[in-house]
Amino acid sequence: MKHNKKRIVKIVDELIIFLFSINSTNINVNILENNDEYEITGIGNYNGGHDKKIEKFVKLLNCPKHEEMEECYWELTGESDVGSELALLGMMIDDASINIDDGKLEIILHRSKSSSEIFM
Repeated sequence: MKHNKKRIVKIVDELIIFLFSINSTNINVNILENNDEYEITGIGNYNGGHDKKIEKFVKLLNCPKHEEMEECYWELTGESDVGSELALLGMMIDDASINIDDGKLEIILHRSKSSSEIFM
């Protein structure tokens, strides 16, 4: 797969857009690159009131990964002011977890590296 780092940037972009959409403040994003995957963590303050939006976000993130769809549409993430591309984001990652604790929202996304990326 081409453009793997650009895809990580698009994932981060969409994550930040989501955090802003639920009025998170003090947002921090971390990208950890391991041998076989990327771990993207987004943390922000969360004051409640957007539980339904978070539930929908979780459902969209937990859809199966579709590399063939990703190959065609990954460049569209983060580019629309009309709607969110969270369904596409779910197709680009392998695993997601969300934790809300003491006024903080933590979102952890995992994306496996392609075999060509691992052996570089």
